[in-house]
This record gives sequence, structure tokens and C-alpha cells, in this order.
Amino acid sequence: HDYDKAVEVAKAEGKDLLVDFTGSDWCGWCVRLKKEVFDHQEFADGVKDTFILVELDYPRGEEAKAKVPNPERNKELSQKYGIRGFPTILLMTADGVVFGKTGYQQGGPAKYVEHLNELRATGKKALEDAKAYVKAFEDAADDAAKAEAIGKAADALRELKPGSPAGGMLKDVVKAGLAADPENAKGLKLACVEALMKSGHADAAIMNDAEMLDPKNEKGLLEMALAGRFTTITPRDLDALKAHLAKVDAFEKLGVVKDTDTGIQLFANTAHCYSRFASDPAKAAHYAQKLVDLGALEKNPRMKPFIDQLLAGAPKEEPAEEKPAEEKPAEEKPAEK
Repeated sequence: HDYDKAVEVAKAEGKDLLVDFTGSDWCGWCVRLKKEVFDHQEFADGVKDTFILVELDYPRGEEAKAKVPNPERNKELSQKYGIRGFPTILLMTADGVVFGKTGYQQGGPAKYVEHLNELRATGKKALEDAKAYVKAFEDAADDAAKAEAIGKAADALRELKPGSPAGGMLKDVVKAGLAADPENAKGLKLACVEALMKSGHADAAIMNDAEMLDPKNEKGLLEMALAGRFTTITPRDLDALKAHLAKVDAFEKLGVVKDTDTGIQLFANTAHCYSRFASDPAKAAHYAQKLVDLGALEKNPRMKPFIDQLLAGAPKEEPAEEKPAEEKPAEEKPAEK
């Protein structure tokens, strides 16, 4: 329960840290993880040669709080590592460098140990590779060498999942490629923007670049940028929101969705905003139907009430056959004298 003591032990024994951020008296998934995995001897035996185990508790009840030996230090660590949910399991070196992150997993102790071993192997390798790419960039003697180092860093970053600690090390090197090839004359800027987008390191400026560099969504960057924009626009800025929705309308007419999950995220947000903020139930229903077409209900059945509600709100068009065949539009009638 003492992180700093655990660091001392890990350094002395040449092991890594497994740090469990938990809410022992209120977090249901935390309780399940402890009962199904951490309380088993099979788990303890499986990790004893690689990890020092640390449990940092954030209880709500007074009785449980009284058992936490160092709540202020726990709070500092939660803030340092950006903990936003429980349980969060961080795998880190004895120096506090995170190389893996996970949470509750089904399957029991043996499967969880296997999961941790895989995270440890891939995570530590990714960190070592990232260090090498950063060093190559820092040691580059000229622009050509720097461009080569940036390109290799971008290739590595593109393959990392959002939130990867190694990605945090590489992002600044890759961002240097935007200035090194501002007009994308060498294709370096596009490669860097793609890597930053796919690894979750895109800001508003990079999203702008993605829209300009991939206007027909041939690489899937346009859809990612449009989906990401919803996190930067406040619904209170209705003009900005409507301008963005117009961009999504133009994208939808292209008929090119490269990644189904991104498309579902994009169209779900669009449908929601048209329904709640832009007061356009017809458009909301249109994008709800797009979600159905993309297989959103098969991927996430919990979306059904949301989709059904939007589809039900679409205005009913008058059937064409109910209009008198001989009736002419009002503007075609002669003006009365």
C-alpha cells in the first residue's frame, strides 16, 4: 500500500511495478477483479518474479478511509498518472515510467497473468524502440537525417494504440515533421499527420491538416478528423456546430467510410447534435439510418433505443400518389384579375 516503499523494493530486486488504483468499498469492477484475480494464489505465483504489487485505494466510506495509510500520497499519484476511472492497472518500471495499462479482464488469474505478461513484453519493447527513435532524431547531423528519423518515428507511432506510453515519447518527434515538410512536398507531413491522428495525439491544428491532406477520405483521415471535432466544439456555439455538421453532410455524400467504428462514432454524434441542438429531426433520422446501415446495432445493441427514438422522430412525407395528378403547383396558376 506504500508506493514509495514498493519502488525501493522493485529497484533492489530488479522488478517492475503493478499499481492497482482501486475503490475498494464502492467500485463494483474493482471488487470483482480482486475476488476473481488478485485474491488467488495462482495470480501471486504468476507475477512474483516480475512485479511488485501496489494497491492504492480511494474509498468513500469512513471505515475504509481509516485503513488507507497515505491518502495524500495516493492523491498525488492519481493526479500524476491521470487516473480517470477505476480500476486502473498501470505497469511501470521502478523509475515510474508506464509501459502498460489495463483494468478488469474476465477469465480468472491464469488468463490475467498471461495478459500482463503480453503487456509487459510489448510495452517494454515499445518503450525501448521509442527511446531509440528519439535519440536518432536528437543525434541527426543534418536535415536529411532528421527527416529519416522522423519518418521512422511516425511509422512506429502509427502502429501504437491511443494512450500508449511509448506514443507519448514519440509524439514530439513526429510533430517536428509538420515543420520539416510544411507543404507535404516529400510526403512526410502526411505520414506524420496520419500517425498523430491514429495514435490519438491530434489537436485542432492537426485535424485541420488531416482534412486538407485527405479531402476524399482515401486514407480515412477525414472521417477521423470530423469525428474528433465533436470533442472540441461546444454545443453552445451553435454557429460552429452547424458549420461542422455541414462538413459531415458533405463527407456523407462521398459515401466513403474507411473504418466502421469511426463511422459509427461520427454518425452517432451527428445524429445526436441534429436532434438535440440543431432541431432537425429529419437529418437526425437520416444519420440514425446510416448507423443501422453501418451495423451499429450488431456492434452495440445498447444503441437501439437511441436509434429507434431518432428514426421515430422523422417527419412523415406525404405519399406522392395521394396528390391529384392534374394539380399544378400554385406558382403556375394564372394570377387573378
